[in-house]
Amino acid sequence: MAKNMQNTSYRKLDVDAFDPEQYDENDETVDTPGLGPDERAVQGFLSSNRLEDALHAALLSPPLKTKDQNVKDRATQLVAKVLQSFKNAEIEQAVQKLSIDEGDILMKYVYKAMELGSDAAACQSFLGWHAQLVSKFGHGAIMRVFSGRQRL
Repeated sequence: MAKNMQNTSYRKLDVDAFDPEQYDENDETVDTPGLGPDERAVQGFLSSNRLEDALHAALLSPPLKTKDQNVKDRATQLVAKVLQSFKNAEIEQAVQKLSIDEGDILMKYVYKAMELGSDAAACQSFLGWHAQLVSKFGHGAIMRVFSGRQRL
């Protein structure tokens, strides 16, 4: 055995700080009550029938870092309203214009909207979005949503 086993000054990085057992979920969570999509802008785009702009505005600032579940649910309901405004034939074109980050956020919203419970027509619409997101971004989008620590 080497004589210098007790000397740890050669370590430049504290590997013990990255121990998954010491993870504290509240470290990343910051209470920001004003975070979320701009409802007025999204409603304005919806009323003028600019659905793709409404979708991009709704995905702009998701409330992932807030602790307030009401803010998260309200944002999910707003995105669900935007998603239900699209016709089935328009979904593929809208998904093709999304970046990978927007696709991941939209996939989180789709799962959350299905969790909140809706009628059968809404769930069918969400499944259509889900299928188009998987066809563009692959199964990695599903894995990123399920393995991500930030939830809606």
